[in-house]
Amino acid sequence: MLFQKLFTRSLSLLLLLGTGLSSCDMEQEIEVPLPDLPPQLVVECYLEDGKPFRLSLSESSGYFAPPEAPLVKGATVTITKNNEAPIVLRDTLLVDEENEKVYTHFNRRLVTSKPGDVFTLVITDTQGRRLTGTTKVLTVVPLDSVGYKFNDKPEQSQEAYLLARWKDEAGVNNFYRLLAHKKDSTGIDSQLDAEVNDRLRDGQKITYNTTYRFDRHDTLTVKLFHVDEIYYDFISSVEDARRANGNPFAQPVSIRSTVAGGFGVFTHLNYSAKELIIK
Repeated sequence: MLFQKLFTRSLSLLLLLGTGLSSCDMEQEIEVPLPDLPPQLVVECYLEDGKPFRLSLSESSGYFAPPEAPLVKGATVTITKNNEAPIVLRDTLLVDEENEKVYTHFNRRLVTSKPGDVFTLVITDTQGRRLTGTTKVLTVVPLDSVGYKFNDKPEQSQEAYLLARWKDEAGVNNFYRLLAHKKDSTGIDSQLDAEVNDRLRDGQKITYNTTYRFDRHDTLTVKLFHVDEIYYDFISSVEDARRANGNPFAQPVSIRSTVAGGFGVFTHLNYSAKELIIK
């Protein structure tokens, strides 16, 4: 539902702005017909080693529909690693309060993988809809170092910026996601969420630093995800859509899914992590 509504809300705001500007001296009602699109499958699935197989499955809805994600009953959901037997995920409603997620399909088997493994997702439902996705396991890229530096303000009002550095593999197009959380925050409360690529730094040391935003005594967990290009495009488009949503001067943004036959994301996540205490 996120993918469809972000686009439609931005489009509607543009239309409303145009109507308001053209009717400064008169009142005019314009009825704009919105396309009646058939509902499509929407999936969110992140595979992580040591965690069970789980995903969220729903379907898209119209702009004026209630703000909820309609669940899909009776769907067949399988995930296959390489040429092994498919793993079936059963209808199981689970709530992850820490990360504010709801899972609709589950298998208690734990994800295990090595670089080069390929996972394939196949979902079919009772209406004949079919959604597929593929993800390849990438190598973990270690964080060489994380650090910080305070600004020149008086100590009681000082803030620090975060610095992270890692080595990029030469000759390969690499894409990264860099996250930082405070120790007392939830899994969704990111202090830093940045997309980084090596287009201008192939094979070099990559250094990323934030603005001054951290306080003395903050404890940060910094994670560097090595991601594939299709997932990188997905998270970049989501961020662009968030910035455009509610902005009447921004063009609507289409979220780039990583799956075929519907909307959503299916990917494997691996990362290196370091803890940093700002003193």
